[in-house]
Formats: sequence, structure tokens, C-alpha cells
Amino acid sequence: MKIGIIGPPQSGKSTIFKILLGNKDISGNIGVFKARDSRLEKIAGLVYAKKLTYPEFVFMDLGPVSGFNKKDLSQLQDIDMFICAAGAFFSDDPKKDLESAVTDIILFDLDIIQTRMARLQKEARGADSEKELKVLDKCQAFISEGKFLRKAGLDKEEIKLLSGLFFLSMAPLIAAINLPEEDISGDKIKESERYCLEKELPCVKFFGKAELEIMDLEPEEREKFSKELGPGYSFKEDMSRLISKELELITFFTAGEKDTRGWHLRSGLPAIEAAGKIHSDIKRGFIRAEVISYGDFIQHGSFHKAREAGTLRLEGKDYIIQDGDIINIRFSV
Repeated sequence: MKIGIIGPPQSGKSTIFKILLGNKDISGNIGVFKARDSRLEKIAGLVYAKKLTYPEFVFMDLGPVSGFNKKDLSQLQDIDMFICAAGAFFSDDPKKDLESAVTDIILFDLDIIQTRMARLQKEARGADSEKELKVLDKCQAFISEGKFLRKAGLDKEEIKLLSGLFFLSMAPLIAAINLPEEDISGDKIKESERYCLEKELPCVKFFGKAELEIMDLEPEEREKFSKELGPGYSFKEDMSRLISKELELITFFTAGEKDTRGWHLRSGLPAIEAAGKIHSDIKRGFIRAEVISYGDFIQHGSFHKAREAGTLRLEGKDYIIQDGDIINIRFSV
């Protein structure tokens, strides 16, 4: 999964990039974020794992928002989600920063729609072209109201008709508001939150300046100062959970002494697809899956005890993987 970070200068865009990647001195505009999950750590402890491997997202700093255009397609087509930084720290109007980003995305898609409609109207049209024009007209009316196409309620047939086109507003967008420590409830922050609510944009708040300062501390001091940012505050975990929710991802686990690993999978997919995430050979030779829920495994403390209690199940390739499932695929190639 690739996630693009956008936002105006001094909004906290680069700060988000550095915090999530855990490297204040990172160079370049692309890096890997390890999605922390306390469940993985608990599983690893019970199986005495020598190595933990977290599921990952690739982050790309896309630079300041100043309008998207078709020359950007090469780097935008791989983006699964956008995070827009809005700076309540330096900016006088973070709501305006968010409005600008949303407008840029909508104008990009409107241009794609209108260009395609003009081409279809010039060509000799058949039944498929007429159907596509009808869908494009529906999309144009919807997006002209300032709404993202992913909320347009397009059915499978309509999405198929548009499959040759690329729309930014089909990707989820998360607003990330960079807070000043001295004022976390000011009017400009409330205005930004109201805008997010109106636009149905998920929103996460973070203390960019403080987070960077904490990164300079020794590891044993970081936890102490992180707690001072507020009870339950964890920008990395909040962002990780929100990304998974918006991308409709679940996390399943494989557990072993050599390596205990978390994997992301689209919600609603079967065991055969989880096998393919692990390795193509495992998918090809799939026989069955041993499955236990995270809660049952923690309760019993080992696979042996879980098997004795009857909570370790054998499932076929069509079993729908659930969030927190720990699986072991039996296969033969």
C-alpha cells in the first residue's frame, strides 16, 4: 500500500513523514512505515519469536499542494490513500489548507471527466459509449458539489465502465492537523474539525514539534515525555488504525519461533488470498488453514493448549479471514 502525504508549506507534511518513519534525519521523499500492533508483540512473546515483522505501508511526500495535473499521473497512479497535513501551528487558517487540498483533488478529477466526455461525444458512439457517458455525467454532477467520487455510490458495472480512467477522489483522504502545544482547543482547530465532519473526512490530530523533540531523546526518556502529550495519545497507532479502517484492511498473523509476522489483507477476502499474501507457492498448493482467533490464543497461551480446547480450527480456502486471526497454512507443491 502506498500513501501520499500532501499539504502546503509549514503544514507539518514533512514532520508527519519523519515521525511515522521514525527518522528525523531521513532524506528523500519515500520511506516505509511499520504499522505497530501490540497484538503482534504479545503473540511473539508467547511463541518466543526471535524476530517480529510488522505489516508495512509505503509513504511518499508529494510536496506542497499547488494543484495536480496530468503530468503527475506517473507518481499518483500508485497512490492508495492521501494524508493532508493542515498546520494549526504556523497557519492562520488550517481549514483553508484542507479546503485547498480537497479543491485540487476535485478539479483534477473534473478535468479527467470532462476530457473523456468531450472525446466520447466526438466519436461514433455505440451502446457502451452511451453507457459510459451516462456514468460520467453522473460523476460530473456529483463531484461538482464538492464531493469525492468514492462516496458517489457507483455500482460494479459503473466502476467497470470507468476502469480505464484514474480519479484521485476514489482514494481515501485523511486530514492530519498539526497542533500547537499551547492551544489545542482554539477556534481555528474547531473550524477545521467541523469542516472534516461536513466533508466526511476522517481526522487525526498530532503535536508535530513535540514529536520531533522527543525523537532527539534517549529511548528510555521517550515514553515518559510521550505521556505528557495526553492520556492515550499515540500518533503512530492512531494513524495506523485509521489507515487500516479507511482502506478496509484487516490484520492477520503468522506465528513461529523464527519469525512472527503481521499481514494486511482487504476485509472480506478468503483464506486462499491470505495464503497468496504469504507466498505464491503456498496459495498454489493450499490444502487447508489452521486458524485461531487472537483472543483464544492469548487465553490458552499456546497452540497445543488451544488445540486441546478445540479453539484451533481447520478451515478451507473459502473461509473469510477475520481481523486478529492467527493462521498456519498447510500446503503441498
